[in-house]
Amino acid sequence: MSNDSLRVFEAFAGYGSQRMALHNIGIEFEVVGISEIDGDVIQSYAAIHTDFLEKRNRIDDYVPKNKEDMINYLEEINVPLNYKTFENRARKLKLSKLKDMYLANKLVNNYGDIQVIDPLTLPDFDLFTYSFPCQDISVAGFQCGLNEDSGTRSSLLWECCKIIETKKPKYLMMENVKNLVGKKHKNNFLKFLNYLESLGYKNSWSILNARDYGVPQNRERVFCISELDGKENFIFPDPIELKFKLYDILEENVDERYYLKNNQVINEPIKQDYSYCLDSNYWKGVTLQGFLDKHRRQLVTDKVNECGQYVPRRLTPKETWRLMGVSEEDIERASQIVCQTSLYKQSGNSIVVPVLEAIFRQLFIKIPNNEVGLDRWF
Repeated sequence: MSNDSLRVFEAFAGYGSQRMALHNIGIEFEVVGISEIDGDVIQSYAAIHTDFLEKRNRIDDYVPKNKEDMINYLEEINVPLNYKTFENRARKLKLSKLKDMYLANKLVNNYGDIQVIDPLTLPDFDLFTYSFPCQDISVAGFQCGLNEDSGTRSSLLWECCKIIETKKPKYLMMENVKNLVGKKHKNNFLKFLNYLESLGYKNSWSILNARDYGVPQNRERVFCISELDGKENFIFPDPIELKFKLYDILEENVDERYYLKNNQVINEPIKQDYSYCLDSNYWKGVTLQGFLDKHRRQLVTDKVNECGQYVPRRLTPKETWRLMGVSEEDIERASQIVCQTSLYKQSGNSIVVPVLEAIFRQLFIKIPNNEVGLDRWF
C-alpha cells in the first residue's frame, strides 16, 4: 500500500459494509484490523474480502495441526461468542468448523471481542468505524439501554473509548438506529459526543434514510462523523432520486418455499416503491395479516394462483442483501459459507452500502452525491 492509503479499523465490522463502500468509490485504503465476535459474520467477511473460499480447499495447509492451538487462539480473542449470552463457543465447534473459524479470523486480522482488545497492540489507523450493537436501543428490542457499565450489548459503545483515546484516529464514523437520538437514549449519545469533544473531535450527526440514496428500503439510521481537530461541521450528502424500486430488485423464478402457505392470498398486488426496514429477525417470517397490520417484515406479490389471487412471499436472502446495496458477487461468496437464516440476520444488522458511499465520497474526495451517477447499482 502507498503512504497515501487510508488505514481503516472496522469495529463491530459485520461483513464489511464500510470496506465495500470505500472500494466502490475508488478510495485507496487498507483495513489494518477488525473487531467482530459472531462466527458466521466473520466467515462472511472472510469469504467476501479475502481468499478464504479458495484456501478452504487446502485448509490443512493453513491451520495448526494441533487442535488446542486453534482453540487457544480463538479463546484469546474471545470468538466466536454466543450473541445473547457472550459465551465463548470455540471448544464446542466440530473440527471442520474449528478450522474454518481459525482460518477466517486469521485472514481478516480480527482482534476479536472489543472488551478484551488492548489498544496498545493495534496498528495505527486513520478511520475508525463503530456501528455498535443496536439491540438494547432499537424500538424492536427490549430497551435495556446503553448506560456505561450496564453490561448491555449496546453499552459496548463505551468500549470504543480506550481505542479512540489511545490511537486518536483522524476520522470516526458511527452508525446506529434512529432511536439512539430518541427521548430515552439521547442523553447517553450526547454524553458520548461530549467525551469525543474533550479529546479534540468535531462531531456532526444526522438521520439518513436509505431510500434517499438510491436503495429501495425505508431505513432511517443515525450517522455521526467526527474529525480530530476539525474546524467545520461535516455536511451530509443530499438525497437523490430513487431510480430503482422494490420490484426492480426481485429475483425471478423464486423457490416455492418462500411463498406463504395455508391459503394466505390477497386479491390485489402489494404495490410499493420501497421495502419496509429490514431487521435481523426477518428469517422468522411473517403472516399476511401481520404484514398488513404492522407494516413490517416485507412481503411481495409476483405470482397469481389459478383463482386469480396474488400469493405473497417473503424476500429471499439474496434480495435482502440487495436491499443493503451489496454486489451480486459478494452475495454469492457469502452464500457459499453460511446458511440462509444467518444471511437474513446479517443483512438486517448491516449498513446500507450506497449510504456509506455517499458519506465517504463527500468526506474523502469532496464530490457531492448529486453529481455522481448511480446507474451501475444492480
